[in-house]
Amino acid sequence: MTPGFMKIVSELRANLHKTLNRRVPGVWYPVNPALPAAAATVFPGGPPALFKAVSCLYEKGLQIDQARRRRKRVKLAAPVISVGNLSVGGTGKTPLTIRLCRFLIEIGLRPAVLTRGYGRTGSSPGLVPSLVNTAECAGLFGDEPVMMSEYLPAARVWVGRDRVASGSAALAHGGADVLVLDDGFQHLGLERDLDIVLLDCRSPFGNGFVLPAGPLREPIRNLGRADAFVITHAGKGSDAVPLKDWLRRLFPGIPVFACRHMMRGISLTKGGPTFSIDLLSGRKAVAFAGIAGPEGFFRELREAGIRTCASLSFPDHHRYTAADFSRIFGCASDHGAELVITTAKDAVRIPPPYRDLLAVAEIEMDFGADSEGFLGLTIERLGILARAQKFCADKEAMRRP
Repeated sequence: MTPGFMKIVSELRANLHKTLNRRVPGVWYPVNPALPAAAATVFPGGPPALFKAVSCLYEKGLQIDQARRRRKRVKLAAPVISVGNLSVGGTGKTPLTIRLCRFLIEIGLRPAVLTRGYGRTGSSPGLVPSLVNTAECAGLFGDEPVMMSEYLPAARVWVGRDRVASGSAALAHGGADVLVLDDGFQHLGLERDLDIVLLDCRSPFGNGFVLPAGPLREPIRNLGRADAFVITHAGKGSDAVPLKDWLRRLFPGIPVFACRHMMRGISLTKGGPTFSIDLLSGRKAVAFAGIAGPEGFFRELREAGIRTCASLSFPDHHRYTAADFSRIFGCASDHGAELVITTAKDAVRIPPPYRDLLAVAEIEMDFGADSEGFLGLTIERLGILARAQKFCADKEAMRRP
């Protein structure tokens, strides 16, 4: 197969992911499908025969493509961490990438993020610039890369389909000494030292089928390639223990961690301070989001005590227009809302005149009791134990009177 043909296949697959993720969530995600076996009981006959046939073809093509990429795999002159998932849609890759980079920066490393930049209009690879109009920049590079660049001023974010080329550029021109591969589980062309796969506790595998019959980008058995599993959205009604036990039985020896999305606070101006969410408890608000699975965001606001009188959903990576904001602020006026709240990922797509009128929710990953084990695995795989020990010693010294 020629490189041109494989490029066309890759584009079709990416477009298929986005289109189907918008249109068939009800088929892909049955009620309470905690594990593949549970999904099978909801769909005893499985998806329609045509979908299953196309999924079979998709899986065969995927096997050929992955075998080709593994044969040409490249190892760069710096450790690589991959953060990825098995299904389409959001599982928390961006917040975890930010969390990892902040930790690496704290212990004195210079991480660079390598990402493809979904939802962008530009096609050229390059470095995401800082201190710019984020709405314009998001159109060229994608909203998630711009968001990561905004939240990680000490790190460089490189966008490009070819992660090997982006990684080489980051090492040559950015002075990076560790690379974090965003959404990298399916990108087999680049060797990695730590391969992390995220699974949404609420519905880790959907109905258990690969595209287009289900939401999986590759079969569940391929999880055996991972070095660690991170179960996201755990806690507050989503018990991670059954999924943890299931993963440990099927993939013995691969560490399993769990975390929850925690509302860190609210910022009222770009670059301004982050206020405790408790200060807004009981306030009436209109919330809107153009992300995958916005219901989770709306639920987190309610759990934080904010009275969401209306919740407006838009497509993932949506480019907001003046008409959209007329609808949003009209809704806020009708309900007597004191705040209009959105996500950090949405905020980078919103031009300054409107962004300055919004409250932006700051979300972070909370690993709880699993934090030490997860960071310990990261340190071990990157071979940075001495640097991490010095960082811990310095922190302890700062605490002493």
